[in-house]
Amino acid sequence: MKNTCKFPVFNISNFKDYNNCVVDFESNFYVRKFRDHLKENCFLEKPHGHDFYLILIITKGSGVHYIDSTKYNVQPGAMFIISPGQIHKWELAKDTDGYVLFFTKKYFLLDFNSERLTNLPFLQSTFSQPCILLETKEVVQIISVFNKVEEEYSGRNLNYHELIRIYLNEIFIKLARFYSEKHSVKSVYNYELIQLNKFETLIDKYYKYHKPLSFYAAEMSISLKQLSYLCKKVLDKKPSEMLTDRLILEAKRLIIHSDLSITTISDNLNFNDNSYFARMFKKVCNQTPDQYRNSYSYFIFNDTNGRLLA
Repeated sequence: MKNTCKFPVFNISNFKDYNNCVVDFESNFYVRKFRDHLKENCFLEKPHGHDFYLILIITKGSGVHYIDSTKYNVQPGAMFIISPGQIHKWELAKDTDGYVLFFTKKYFLLDFNSERLTNLPFLQSTFSQPCILLETKEVVQIISVFNKVEEEYSGRNLNYHELIRIYLNEIFIKLARFYSEKHSVKSVYNYELIQLNKFETLIDKYYKYHKPLSFYAAEMSISLKQLSYLCKKVLDKKPSEMLTDRLILEAKRLIIHSDLSITTISDNLNFNDNSYFARMFKKVCNQTPDQYRNSYSYFIFNDTNGRLLA
């Protein structure tokens, strides 16, 4: 029986660098003008994922960007923040340009603690919006920092890597301000963000194997009531909704990007009752798994005149 997921997962060293990456940067950091990135990395024609963070700001052009099957418009001022594990695909006009930046978590954490990333509103949760539409003055601010990053990256002067991380943090601070203005961001304490991050990490690790919420509460050394309060305050969701959402996200990925049967996908997600999986999927998505697969056949198989690139 075939068991093929059709999307590759790339690391930074898979991408060509205009400045002959040295070893420490080769797998941890990358920045380029987007048009140059598109020109030299024209090797992807299907949806794909990364094991690093990607930040992209569009200054020119148009198109669409599919992130985990959700469609976003590509236009000047659009800024995308993609986390490790997300699946995406481009369809871009030939004149599309901007800046693209990759970094791994361990690269950033060389000078900052893990809470710095956890506290960023656009990286707080797998449910954060991956796209921000910036105003012209905001684009100018972000591009100014990107230019400084690129200058350090190409110049490689003394301690340039430390200065790049400072500039990267500056980008995060500015984005956090813009994001908070454009999205409803609740005031939460560091402890709550850390606990939410723990819960989501546990879900990512065990969602196929442990459905009872009591397992997650026990692993976090908190009560079910505390877990419910945490999810409600930070995300306005129930813990059960978060677990279901993660199961549905994985089901969507397998439905779209693999040739597995719906029954096999249900088994892969450890549902004992295939009909229950189908009912749950339809309740959340308003489509049966088969209908969902058919509706996204374009996303998987269509060849376009646009560019489908990293």
